[in-house]
Amino acid sequence: MKKYILVLIFLHIFSNFAYSQSVNSTGTGFFVSANGIIITCAHVLEEGTRVMVKIDNQEYQAQVLAKNNNTDIAILKINYRNPFHFKITNFNATNLGDKVYVLGFPLSDILGFDIRLTDGIISAKSGINSDQNYFQLSAPIQPGNSGGPIISSRFEVIGIAAAKLNEMAVLASSGSIPQNVNFGVKSEHIKPLLGEITLGNGNVKTMNDAINATVQILCYEQRTQQTGSTVNIVNKTGYTIYYIYLSPVSSDNWGVDRLGSGILKNNNSFSVSSLPLNVSNRYDILIVNENNVSYTKRNVLLSPNQNIEFTSNDSDSQQSVATNDSSRNLPTVRITNRTGYVVFYVYISPAASSDWEEDVMGDDVLPNGNYVNVRLARHLNQTNRYDIRLIDIDGDTYTKWNVLITQNMNVDFTINDMD
Repeated sequence: MKKYILVLIFLHIFSNFAYSQSVNSTGTGFFVSANGIIITCAHVLEEGTRVMVKIDNQEYQAQVLAKNNNTDIAILKINYRNPFHFKITNFNATNLGDKVYVLGFPLSDILGFDIRLTDGIISAKSGINSDQNYFQLSAPIQPGNSGGPIISSRFEVIGIAAAKLNEMAVLASSGSIPQNVNFGVKSEHIKPLLGEITLGNGNVKTMNDAINATVQILCYEQRTQQTGSTVNIVNKTGYTIYYIYLSPVSSDNWGVDRLGSGILKNNNSFSVSSLPLNVSNRYDILIVNENNVSYTKRNVLLSPNQNIEFTSNDSDSQQSVATNDSSRNLPTVRITNRTGYVVFYVYISPAASSDWEEDVMGDDVLPNGNYVNVRLARHLNQTNRYDIRLIDIDGDTYTKWNVLITQNMNVDFTINDMD
């Protein structure tokens, strides 16, 4: 599936403002010496070109001294002498059931920039598939906790907050929601990365000291244009267009139909705005006409306000959106969200299937009162009966089983459909 079971817990910041630079992601770090040495997770740094450390509402530029993506650890240095720093203790000295605490700055775009504390126990001394780089803990962690200290009752660091189990992916694949399964990187992976970098002996004696030894990491991305592009799809095919799909070249899913309930007549244009940009700004673009004939442009380099013209020469030889067989009668279903909550995931699978197909929302969400048009990729059973599942922002599921799909039908989901 497109969404991985293990979710890294840095916080990606989405913005449509045209700043020359903007905070792209946030995480947490902690001091391990008096002269400005900070430990965090390597994946925290992947979303930005400039790393800053926030202390008492002041930001200090950080130098990346060392980084290991395999163990997911990075070492930073700032020009600042912090009064408190942690002692690193070998994780192997811990036991199952030992009390642990996690400090960090989770969900700062929602909760604010105050530091947060959670507690729990060591649940397992390995990660997924017995991965020995990680250990499992029950202390809750959220996006923004990545890189934060996992400390013992002696206020010594035994690990680094790194990841959590993707509840929605597990729900989709197994039908059950895992409870509070979180992971940290073991502390013994820190010292091999140090080289000639010297750690302090640690002087954190209380939780207040620990709070003062923990900092927020801000990753900035330099931008030369808006974070969201608008492009104009120009129809010169000679036919009316019913569906428009745009997807980053790295994606394995077309996502949602951008036209919604509208159509695009010949010689007219349609603007698609607020496109999330990938690294290269390259997208695949697919349109489908009234006769289910598709037209595709691949690996298109996008720029703001660009006109993308489709002609009959772009026809995919009478093939439909996602199939090579007869597709004139492929059903389309409209899923309308009336649950009262924002829906993050929509799954549709043939009733005869033992597993859910991929999430059709991709990186989009479905606000309450809105709908998404889903064009089924192919006839997977003879009766066109499908199971449909929605998952909202709180992880609650709504399922309709054995739905008989007819062309352009609407399926409403309400609070009464909650599982």
